[in-house]
Amino acid sequence: MGKACCIGVDIGGTFIKMGLFDEKGVQYALERLPSNALRPPEMLLESLVQACRNLMDAWQAHEGRVLAVGLGVAGKLDNQEGRVVFSPNLPNMAGFPLAPLLEKALGIPVFMENDANVFGLGELWAGHGRQVANWIGVTLGTGVGGCLVTNGSLWLGDRLGFVGEIGHVIVDPHGPSCACGQTGCLEAHASGSSLTRGITQAFHEGSPLPSWLCDAIASGSLTPEHVDKAARTGHPRALDLFRRMGWALGLALGNLFTFLGIQTAVIGGGVSQAWDLFFPHLMETLKTTPRMLDPSKIKIHRTSLGPLAPLYGAAHLAWQGLQERAGDST
Repeated sequence: MGKACCIGVDIGGTFIKMGLFDEKGVQYALERLPSNALRPPEMLLESLVQACRNLMDAWQAHEGRVLAVGLGVAGKLDNQEGRVVFSPNLPNMAGFPLAPLLEKALGIPVFMENDANVFGLGELWAGHGRQVANWIGVTLGTGVGGCLVTNGSLWLGDRLGFVGEIGHVIVDPHGPSCACGQTGCLEAHASGSSLTRGITQAFHEGSPLPSWLCDAIASGSLTPEHVDKAARTGHPRALDLFRRMGWALGLALGNLFTFLGIQTAVIGGGVSQAWDLFFPHLMETLKTTPRMLDPSKIKIHRTSLGPLAPLYGAAHLAWQGLQERAGDST
């Protein structure tokens, strides 16, 4: 019998990323494709099915077996039916039964969980979370996701389809609008979309910007990486956007640390690559906001798994799901 693996998939607002992992967390393949979030959900499913089949066929050619798929999806989910209820960054997926349709197409079990929760599972399996009992996870991508780990286990609340949604904690009721429809959410200050929106607003206000940045805005190709580059060249508006990101993250985490009585967080996601631009402002806020805590004992870790953390977690979700099904059948 060949090597058994599960596919871990992270479906974000910008990219779909996937990888093959064995039961011990060893990675054997990695793929990435655009999520094209504004397409009909059937088209996203078709792309996902084909990408999974490609991985399965390639692994079978090496005499391996793919046993299951784990999906991490941004938004509120109905895990019983495998359905996306609501996703600010995947608006056309609302109500779509993604997991059962993918399972039917591939002929292997598919398990689904919120993308920030699979980030937490990845850190618990192979990252910083292995060594800390209680911590908050934060993912900075197109949006901002969150999870909570207590006593070494992912906290699932009342299983309402969402939990740990730190991105939709309001840090400034008079702040910018959020994709969820609310005003002043953390996500409106500390996400990839908040960076591109902020620099685009500066462009329309007539603020002086580098020509290459204006070209990216005018062509519709602006990304958070452009804003990162502008900040590193000293552009004041870009630097201010990262300052605001750090302030908002510090305020949200400080409030949650105070409420929960814990003092550790793990931060990941693509936008966390700009760590040095926002982290000092985050820590400065944490020195003054949570008065109940000793600032010297607060620990903020950058994920040790980089952008692959949700893939590790989604694959771990699949392995856990298989074990639970095997237990139910005995």
